[in-house]
Amino acid sequence: MKRFLVVFCLLAWLPIAAMAADGLTVYFKGSDHELEVYRINGREPGPTLMIMGGIQGDEPGGYLAADLYADMRLKRGNLIVVPRANFYSILLNNRGPNGDMNRKFSSTEVSDPDGGVVDIIKQLMGEADYFLNLHDGSGFYHPDYIDSLHNPMRFGQSIIADTDVYQTATGRTLNLKGMAERVIGRVNESIHEPEYHYNFNNHNTMAASTQHKEQRKSATYYMLTQLGKPAFASETSKEIRDFRKRVVFQAMVISAFMQEIGIEPDNAGPYVDPPQLEYLLVSVNGNPPVAVYDGKHILLSRGDKLTVTDIRSNYRRGLVANVVDLGQLNDNGRQLTISAPTEIEVKKDMFPCGRVYVDVLPEAGRTWLILSVDGVGHALAPEEALTVPRGAKLVLKDLVYLGGFNHNLTVNFKGFVTGGGYNDGEDRGIEIDSATLMPRYAQPGPDGSQRFRVSGERGNDAVVNFYIDIKG
Repeated sequence: MKRFLVVFCLLAWLPIAAMAADGLTVYFKGSDHELEVYRINGREPGPTLMIMGGIQGDEPGGYLAADLYADMRLKRGNLIVVPRANFYSILLNNRGPNGDMNRKFSSTEVSDPDGGVVDIIKQLMGEADYFLNLHDGSGFYHPDYIDSLHNPMRFGQSIIADTDVYQTATGRTLNLKGMAERVIGRVNESIHEPEYHYNFNNHNTMAASTQHKEQRKSATYYMLTQLGKPAFASETSKEIRDFRKRVVFQAMVISAFMQEIGIEPDNAGPYVDPPQLEYLLVSVNGNPPVAVYDGKHILLSRGDKLTVTDIRSNYRRGLVANVVDLGQLNDNGRQLTISAPTEIEVKKDMFPCGRVYVDVLPEAGRTWLILSVDGVGHALAPEEALTVPRGAKLVLKDLVYLGGFNHNLTVNFKGFVTGGGYNDGEDRGIEIDSATLMPRYAQPGPDGSQRFRVSGERGNDAVVNFYIDIKG
């Protein structure tokens, strides 16, 4: 597992429902458009920098880098961190499923699903002194045309401003180019590969001759022209295929901007690890939640109400549980009625990090043997046979007898003995390799297969039987 250490040596259509705790405010809680905002105040007063990522959902270098700063402690100054401005687009890994959110800061339609989020972002800009929007861009920006990937119309590995110098309505002069070039100087000193060095990219957005008129609708243009405050975009290159390297470069830029404006961190740099689900906490029919680990199965009856109450992972943010074909993309805390087998797909942002399988009893009030074959669930009725290839791995999950589980029957796979040689006749929950079954327990099955019996036993008596035909 690779690990990158960022060292700070670089000195609305949804009603707003917010939840705040420990510097965190959550807007549109429980929806696909959930917006987390982190306010971090230093021990000493100082300027406030707003860091935003994920306004375009297919740019993980930006939103994963912003996420690293939500836990930062500061000696001086303040941060407003918005790691996932467009959570819906991140979950879909799509630039803008409702249109490009970064083109909605001049105006939004009343019916626009992104409108509520844009309004909140504008309010946050009003609280900040500086604004930094994190992106992954195409190619490598260069002021001169070198080739199709290195030219003035590319965005990657650049710090973008809407102009070089700006005069505010109050007469203040903002030297954006000077700030950006000092930041770039610090960053490039620590990047050993010259092809990844940053350049200043002046979009001249206000000029009639600009080639970037669309940026007049962007977040940085709003911050600069409507609020009169310095605003920049940091763009890493999508040509850098390992997004973790992009995260490191973005973190270097953030740290350099913090040093530039006098915000001092109070703790060491963050790490970037691949996300991995540990377990879900799942409540069924309002009962206390139980832990279901990554890759495991949970068995429900048709009509049961399932709620994912918590996700435990090596990350705390950006985690969603999606009950496939039910609910929405973000089903955290949502009670859903289960009527057919499904899966709970867990993601950190756009990255799958785990999966839990939901098995459903085919019919209540009867007798069924519940088992899996190579991870795929099955249910057998009494005297029914299931054909599996030789070498398949079987697990007898449970036995439903006359509609219940409290039957005190032993589930015995005839022809299987555990590796230790001890055999108490109870074979539920043990992985059985069908290639190692003892042939003397088999009967001839159809098409040359070997038929093995699985019995629900009370003492030495078989109360109910099921059959597995091994073929090949």
